[in-house]
Amino acid sequence: MAEPVLIINGHDYARYVESLELSRNDLDADGSGRDVQTGLMYRTRIATKLKAEVKLLRLDQAVHRRLLTDIAEAFYSATVLDPATGERTTRTFYTSSVPYGAQRYDRRTGAPYYDGMAFSMTER
Repeated sequence: MAEPVLIINGHDYARYVESLELSRNDLDADGSGRDVQTGLMYRTRIATKLKAEVKLLRLDQAVHRRLLTDIAEAFYSATVLDPATGERTTRTFYTSSVPYGAQRYDRRTGAPYYDGMAFSMTER
């Protein structure tokens, strides 16, 4: 079994990954769709894009803050394991919504940490 790969802007977050679900999104040209008379599907695929649903384990405050900075720009570079090739692939992604996760506090130290952060990465 391959090790998880999640590198964003040069920072390795693989050890924090609870799950990383990848999917292929097809982008169709205008005019693609079903013929209303026959029901036949017509499509012209213009591109395929990778989408990743990321769920993370507990993050301490410093890692959480660094990750938020890494995905804050309109576009960022990320490396994942491409399921179609079995190889690492680096692509440009964007993230539009970021649930931060539950803010909690370590009872021993009082330091904040975050549980359950999850977000989507969609290829540009």
